[in-house]
Amino acid sequence: MEDIRLDSSWKLTQAANGDAPVVSGTECLLQDIRLESLTQEGELFYDPDYGWSLLDFLQGEDSKLKRAAIEMRVRQRLSKRTAIDPASIRTVISFLEDALRIQVLFYLQEDKTQEYGLEINLDRIRVEVE
Repeated sequence: MEDIRLDSSWKLTQAANGDAPVVSGTECLLQDIRLESLTQEGELFYDPDYGWSLLDFLQGEDSKLKRAAIEMRVRQRLSKRTAIDPASIRTVISFLEDALRIQVLFYLQEDKTQEYGLEINLDRIRVEVE
């Protein structure tokens, strides 16, 4: 797995020689997971199942049902990736400053000593991934 390296603002990076640097291995997998979490299902023309469609949860009140639906969506999307141990996927959802904060933690199949994760913020108008 290899892709062009993106910066924290999801823009292309540039090496000193002007080339676009690439990312591979675990770093590429994590970058792809972050990109997929920001994407709506159907936006990627060649893979209609790609995307977590978290924008579906922007409107409405915080509730146990909404949190359960988010957790299930995250688990389903991550479980499709063979590199991730599906039994290790944990989701912690909290409500902070008028936004839902979703912390996702997981282990890779090849290394169950290193935990990986990402934080997603859902406010009333956008999805952000850290």
